[in-house]
Amino acid sequence: MAQNIRNIRDTGFTFMFNDEMYMSQLYNYITDIKVDPSQIRCVKLTDRLTQPRFYNDVAYLTDDNQLLVMIDQQSTPSKSMLFRMMEYYAALVSEFVIKEEDQNKYGTKEMQIPKAELHIVFNGKGSMEANPKLDLGDIQIKGSVTNIHFKNLTCHDRNHPLVAYAKLIELTKELGFTINDAIDQLLIEGYLVEFFGRREIRDMYVEIFSYDQQLRAEGHAEGRAEGRVEGHAEGRAEERSENIEKTIRIMRNVKLNDDVIAQNLKSEFQLSEEELEEYLTK
Repeated sequence: MAQNIRNIRDTGFTFMFNDEMYMSQLYNYITDIKVDPSQIRCVKLTDRLTQPRFYNDVAYLTDDNQLLVMIDQQSTPSKSMLFRMMEYYAALVSEFVIKEEDQNKYGTKEMQIPKAELHIVFNGKGSMEANPKLDLGDIQIKGSVTNIHFKNLTCHDRNHPLVAYAKLIELTKELGFTINDAIDQLLIEGYLVEFFGRREIRDMYVEIFSYDQQLRAEGHAEGRAEGRVEGHAEGRAEERSENIEKTIRIMRNVKLNDDVIAQNLKSEFQLSEEELEEYLTK
């Protein structure tokens, strides 16, 4: 259950920064390097692989395919994230560079592989060295770590997407605002109004944060006795069906295809093929 909660929460970060303009601003904050949004493209693994839990948060390729920048968010920083990011790097290169350029990874001709740049951002407890290294035998993986907690930000521009995102997390996770009230507060204080002022953006974040809270509640309730009366059993069945439908809606909103959604539903709800087909065709 905890793994799914983390994935849903990360969707809020991915949803905002899987955009070339916002991604370039995030990268500039982390590295102090400016990138032209028109010369990069965001790439994701969400609907590219058959493993539904194997995906990166945000990444971009330069238009010449010479550099692949990856940024992943964690609540608590950990060196193991570097290893996972290298897994993502290999998959992203395979899907978006080798296949698209028709390079033969089994041939003798040298392949053109982009350099990797790995960055971890965290908005929670804990700390970690700014430039961690992970040794895997003779291979050394290097990355950077940045604390994006609102109170730690060095940028205070309310039109900066990272500032607005960090403020949203502070309002909801620390100050107890509901997601609707938090977005209202962002708009009142002038945080990224052109983004959070859009109705579809609000609706998406309401879905993400509401589902996160629901999963948390279900996680705390695990282990309780089940089926004391038939009416309770019927109520649970109805609630389960609603959860499945909400899961499908959220995943489709973030552009996951039905194959990936089906794999998630199988793992999370233990659905049969007949049940999968029924829910996906509603």
